[in-house]
Amino acid sequence: MKTRILILPFLTACLIIMQSCCRAECPAETVEFWAMLTKSAIHGDESWEDPIGTQIGAQMPVSYLSNSLILNAGAKISLQGAGWKEYDLEGRTNLWYLYLPLTLRYQHTSGFYGEAGLQPGYLFRAMDKYEGTSESYMDHMKRFDLSLPVAIGYKFSNNFGINLTVIPGITDITKDEDVKDVNFVMGLGVTYTFRIRD
Repeated sequence: MKTRILILPFLTACLIIMQSCCRAECPAETVEFWAMLTKSAIHGDESWEDPIGTQIGAQMPVSYLSNSLILNAGAKISLQGAGWKEYDLEGRTNLWYLYLPLTLRYQHTSGFYGEAGLQPGYLFRAMDKYEGTSESYMDHMKRFDLSLPVAIGYKFSNNFGINLTVIPGITDITKDEDVKDVNFVMGLGVTYTFRIRD
């Protein structure tokens, strides 16, 4: 029930954007691709330690609210999760998510920018690895995740860019009722902006 309530604001925002796009052409002359090296954690249980992961994805503008404010929508695949240690046993839980971020970016003429938004995600693979074995962990996880991406970055004149992103999760990702576990991801990424229309 809580998940459905959290999805409502995102769906409402999507409908508003789609409606505005129907009334006027949405600017879609560029696509920004990015790859990011991340350090992720699962907060809530102290035994979940930070591993290294990756994210790849792309986004494009759906609305220019002003010369400096841009509403972007995108999609990305994220490998995250956490390592764990219980008694003498150590392992790692790998989580593969598909995220659909919707972010508002303030772009300065100097090349610096900041952005923040809402990022719903869908868990499509969860694997638990320990002592040379690997098994599915999907039965212990919730499929839906909602997080709040915040980033600062710089776009160079040659279409490349760099950014630093922090993505705290706000929804419980496990089915364990005794503790609330949420995702937390920090990443350093590179971007490339591809112009598809002048």
